[in-house]
Amino acid sequence: MVKMLILAVWASAITALAGYAATEWRVNAVSAPAAASHDRNYEYRKTRVINVPIIADGALLGYVIVQLLYAIDAKAAEKLNFNPDAYVLDFALRKLYGDPSLDFRRLERYDVNGLTKQITAMMNEKLGDGMVKDVLVQDFAYMPKEQAPR
Repeated sequence: MVKMLILAVWASAITALAGYAATEWRVNAVSAPAAASHDRNYEYRKTRVINVPIIADGALLGYVIVQLLYAIDAKAAEKLNFNPDAYVLDFALRKLYGDPSLDFRRLERYDVNGLTKQITAMMNEKLGDGMVKDVLVQDFAYMPKEQAPR
């Protein structure tokens, strides 16, 4: 009877220690990536569609139609007293309208990665470092003037 009682206590102790060790290992493994993200929780927001006019030789040729997504720090964005969409759209419009490398006949050759990186950098410069994690392109197309609704 004493042997059975000692065996039960020993088995319970081993089970408890194994459970504790597994829990500690799991908690330490999960908390390491969370610390790397610097306690930021990013959410993706979609901007409205903007139409950037393409003008050559004083004549309107058409429009580049753009819609962007951006990842912004959710907690910090709540504290802003303005909508950050306005800055994203303003930076995109300024960059596209004044970009001489934008050839509407060959949009597939346009450096979209460069555009998104520049918008991200300008947003972080304006709002604070790390506020915007990424800017993505949802839609990017060209519409000739003749096809534009009146």
